[in-house]
Amino acid sequence: MKYISKIILLFIVLAISSCNEEYLDTFPTDQLGADQVLGTISNQRAALEGIHRHMYGVGGSQDERSGYGNMMINYDFLGQDVVNPQRGSGWFIGVHQWLEHRDNGSSLVRHTYDYFYTMIANANNIINSIDDVEGSDDEKNNIKGQAYFYRAFAHFNMVQLYGGRYKAGQVNDQLGIVINLDDLSNLGEAKSRSTVDQVYAQIEADLTIALQSLNASTVTFSDKSQISANAVNGLLARVALTKGEWANAITFAQAARQGHALTSSAQIQEGFNNSGATGWIWSSQVIPDQGTYFASFFAYMSYNYSSSHIRNDPKCINADLYDMISSTDVRKGFWKVTAAEQAAVDIPSNFRKAPYMNTKFEALPSGTIGDGDVVLMRTAEMILIEAEANAHLGGANEVAARTALFSLVSQRDPNAVISTNTGQALLDEILVQRRVELWGEGFNFLDLKRLNLPLKRSTRGSFSLTQARVTDIPAGDLQWQFFFPISAININPNLVQND
Repeated sequence: MKYISKIILLFIVLAISSCNEEYLDTFPTDQLGADQVLGTISNQRAALEGIHRHMYGVGGSQDERSGYGNMMINYDFLGQDVVNPQRGSGWFIGVHQWLEHRDNGSSLVRHTYDYFYTMIANANNIINSIDDVEGSDDEKNNIKGQAYFYRAFAHFNMVQLYGGRYKAGQVNDQLGIVINLDDLSNLGEAKSRSTVDQVYAQIEADLTIALQSLNASTVTFSDKSQISANAVNGLLARVALTKGEWANAITFAQAARQGHALTSSAQIQEGFNNSGATGWIWSSQVIPDQGTYFASFFAYMSYNYSSSHIRNDPKCINADLYDMISSTDVRKGFWKVTAAEQAAVDIPSNFRKAPYMNTKFEALPSGTIGDGDVVLMRTAEMILIEAEANAHLGGANEVAARTALFSLVSQRDPNAVISTNTGQALLDEILVQRRVELWGEGFNFLDLKRLNLPLKRSTRGSFSLTQARVTDIPAGDLQWQFFFPISAININPNLVQND
């Protein structure tokens, strides 16, 4: 990872430069060490703001610059519920075809690896230096808690992609990823991959510290880009769900949504672009003069952003999944199937339309940044985690599963009735609701892998075999693991490839 260290340091410098230009005038930027850059509490806060910015915009090619939004798109294009009817500008096609994540020279594996380890290294620089900086414990606890969260978040994403699937109740000694707890000065050290169990132990340890630190601080923000105790509990719920620790998943999911009411049926139809929406626990609040424009999440997933990609390749839903949605469910209106429904979509005449095209994500008006805030965690997800975990527990917990599910579905469908399903049928019902509610938000590939389910793409609707190449991938196949980039293997001889 030594080859990205200068990029990481530059990233911190750029983050701080917007807040403290006089400081940078004092030293040549190519001679700054992390201890100098992070020598004050204000610079620690600026470095943290740089990680927030990293969540929605970084360098790289056009399809990489949308930060974590780029990862969300990759996760869904690898799944079965987001359909590419046309090639568009060609972005993400190799991902959709299950080619790029198994190519050690592809931009996907290189960018994914660099993106998350850059986040980890920046978090490490804060974690490893903040205790020595002068400042109030209140402020330091807030910054430290958020940095620990980001380190855990990045490791969690990485182990799900590059590691073997976590097998609940078993010894998970399959290879995971390299755990990095070092600052910039030690990035060149060759390290071996830790086991999946070891990686998850580190993730949980970091999240425990994150929660303790944030709870020990009275610093609060209205900006949902900042990490709150709710967001930490939400990530702990995701981790517990992935590990099959159902009781913990329920506890953390309930804690995560405290104080965050479910988004109403009216507000959920407003374009998924506003960080202030009820029910959004964590999001990237895009600063108006720092939008990523043609590299934004909305430049690929909205229906109305005037990018060549959107104009030629509207994103559609799996037709089989669409048919599972009740006709009285407001979410069914996210997708336009008939010619009349498509004709009613208010977009310029040079935009291509297609059956099952989505209108869930709406870019903010052109003339400003033509962008929008990116949703990262919602109350609805936490309710679905609670419902799924209770269904897995079975027995008396099925009542709680049905109750949690109804609390969500009844807000989406005025004609909904509480489920009477049990066993696998109840679990399947919850998973369908999860696919519908979280469509396009970056969960499908990861859900299939954690549940050890096969990829099964519907060939109906706007599905194009030319664009997708594959329709079925067996559960447990080695293809569910990303390759490591050859650039990283060349530098670290201890990094074992997934082949």
